[in-house]
Amino acid sequence: MRRTLLLGAMAFCLAACSGGDDQAADFDESVSVEIAPAAPVEIAADAASMDAKGGDASPAPVQPANTIAYAYFYGLELPSDRVAEVRARHEAACVEAGPRVCQLLGSETQSYGDDQSSATLRLRATPGWLTGFRAGLEEDADAAGGRIAQSRTDAEDLSRSLTDTEARLRALETLRDRLQQLLATRSGPLEQLLQTERELARVQGELDAARSALAVLRDRVSMSQLTITYQAENRFASNSVFSPVADALGNSLRVFMATLGGLIYLVAGLLPLLLILVPVGWLALRWHRKRRDRGPSDVS
Repeated sequence: MRRTLLLGAMAFCLAACSGGDDQAADFDESVSVEIAPAAPVEIAADAASMDAKGGDASPAPVQPANTIAYAYFYGLELPSDRVAEVRARHEAACVEAGPRVCQLLGSETQSYGDDQSSATLRLRATPGWLTGFRAGLEEDADAAGGRIAQSRTDAEDLSRSLTDTEARLRALETLRDRLQQLLATRSGPLEQLLQTERELARVQGELDAARSALAVLRDRVSMSQLTITYQAENRFASNSVFSPVADALGNSLRVFMATLGGLIYLVAGLLPLLLILVPVGWLALRWHRKRRDRGPSDVS
């Protein structure tokens, strides 16, 4: 009886062990199916589907209160001898404020004689510093004996551009994370792994470009641009009935010098011709006289 029970227990153990081997084989087969690499064309689709099925979405960043980019334009009329001085003083104020507050974008000065000169200054600064600087422009112009002849303010709402760029940035970051996860957890042929890495590199490049675009947009919002033109004022200009006479007197010297310059060009152009034509004409006249003097003797 005991022997029969022992034989039955051994048979049951053998059956259980064989069944366990079959289950283990089935488990290995199921695992191999689960980790089978995806087709190359389905890499991005798998990443997007993983995100849609329950991936943790990063919270949307809070938009800044100010999404308006401002650009200011001023035109100053100053005495000709004060144009370069006022421009240099404004440029020095920007440089003294430091690059975190004010950045110099361009500076130019041109002169057209003693009474004609112009200059241009372009800078970018924080709204707080720029407000005080703009308030002092009229005082600077008055102190130099000039005035503000033109002023304009342009505003551009960048809220939509900021929202679109940030949404694209979040989508690219999510896709990059999913591709990194696929690359780390899946195994397969080398060609498929290389295609996944190339797709990841492409997404990373687009992600860097989106970050740069977002940084440019935020800089435009955080710092405003200012362009100042400095022009020498026309002291002879007037709104009275004597304006034509004043303009004629102011331009008479210029017209005289222009006419004199034209005569100089004329003489310089004719001088080479005179150096050739005068000797040739003199020789021709001399030959004609000699021939005329020989005429009576030949007749006799």
